[in-house]
Amino acid sequence: MKQLLSTISALGLAIGVSYSATSLAQERLPEIGTAGASVMTIEREQIFGDMYMRQLRAMAPMVHDPVLDEYIQDIGSRIVREAEGVKFPFTFFWINQKDINAFAFFGGYVGMHTGLITEARTESEFASVLAHEVAHVSQRHIVRNMERVSNNSPTMMAAVLGSIILSVINPQLGMAALSGTIAGGQQMQINYTRQFEQEADRVGFDILRRAGFDPQGAVDFFSRLTEKFRYMSRPPEFLLTHPYSESRLSEMRARTALLPRIAPRDESTFLLAKYRVQARYTQTLTESTLRQEMSDPNLPTERVRAARYGLAIFMLDNQRHAEAEQLLKPLITAQPYNTFYLDVQSDILLASQRYEEALALLEKAYIRQPNEQTITINFANVAIEAKQYSLAISLLRDYLQRENDHILALDLLAKAYRLSGDMSTMHGVMAESAALYGAFDQAIEHLHKAHKQTGIEIEKRRLQARIEQLMAQKSLLESISSGSRG
Repeated sequence: MKQLLSTISALGLAIGVSYSATSLAQERLPEIGTAGASVMTIEREQIFGDMYMRQLRAMAPMVHDPVLDEYIQDIGSRIVREAEGVKFPFTFFWINQKDINAFAFFGGYVGMHTGLITEARTESEFASVLAHEVAHVSQRHIVRNMERVSNNSPTMMAAVLGSIILSVINPQLGMAALSGTIAGGQQMQINYTRQFEQEADRVGFDILRRAGFDPQGAVDFFSRLTEKFRYMSRPPEFLLTHPYSESRLSEMRARTALLPRIAPRDESTFLLAKYRVQARYTQTLTESTLRQEMSDPNLPTERVRAARYGLAIFMLDNQRHAEAEQLLKPLITAQPYNTFYLDVQSDILLASQRYEEALALLEKAYIRQPNEQTITINFANVAIEAKQYSLAISLLRDYLQRENDHILALDLLAKAYRLSGDMSTMHGVMAESAALYGAFDQAIEHLHKAHKQTGIEIEKRRLQARIEQLMAQKSLLESISSGSRG
């Protein structure tokens, strides 16, 4: 899968407001569903979130890795299931940045920097950040802040919204604009953001506990992060947008002390995700470090296995395929359906042009777990390389019925149609991919090409209808942007 894992280089992203903390433990939470409704309905929030996500795909170095996507979506889904008042599905995704940061914005979109899982020592620490961001969304903090500003000065509304949009594109400029916009009501802003952070602490803490994670993870992670960067002139972006005062940390410790301790968790999947990130994306693990960990008798077994897995990735990415296969062999023998291992083994077999072996491996896994994204994407990729285009098209079309915004699946499907000679359908698929990046003009151009190349009348009508839909989405994006500048 390595050749499919793509990132889009551009500006990083962090959305939020500067936070500091006071004790608001008894503050009543808002009635979800009505909070912020005067400035933005739930439906409108979803529309804004979708448009921002399209822009983000085009500008941020997003990680399109089915193994890691499956992991973060699994953890995120477990957390969201325990959140109250959720009005829409959540989307969790990765940004390839070594900085320690996480963020959330309209419509249930939650992003995590790869640097954050590198810093986390346990899965509960990692999950505690996700729970905090889910709480921000479920409590509609961005929308409630917009409502507060609107009520205080309705003429500020367009400027505030414009600052938030700019924050999605460029956090430094956006936050500067937002600070300037609200300079006249600065103390009210500080009080509101303190309240929001306290709400996110309390709500996120309860979500974390109900989801089966150890709340001590939140205390450990935020305490360690605060102490580590206490005297630095430029702390991580996460601490700038989520500063933890001693009183706030004390409140978290006191709340945790009242709860029974959670039994130790199985950390094996977390460690595989962490070592995959460190070996391939942040590249913070060296061959010598990984070999040393593999042979350290004092490390737990799951940590040694993760080091072996990380070293196999390191070897694969450095074209040392035979060594990678030898390292992976005992792992995949013990757990033949582990998708972390299957993904690397598929790449090793592809690099050796052992297509039939790879197809047999993935077909067996697919029968056991149909439409699981790591297995499906790898299976389709191998099928294309083996020139079995109809198999790849069948796999991908079926998968996209469930996940129609999957970037890798769309890219592979377009490739399969191109290699099979179906150029009209290829342009139709490329249009959908371009639209996900907010490139509506490019998407419409692809659809015009598809329209010219097909001789099927019903397909022409479908393509024309899709062109009109994309033109409407383009107009919506332009109206949102122009409205925010007005």
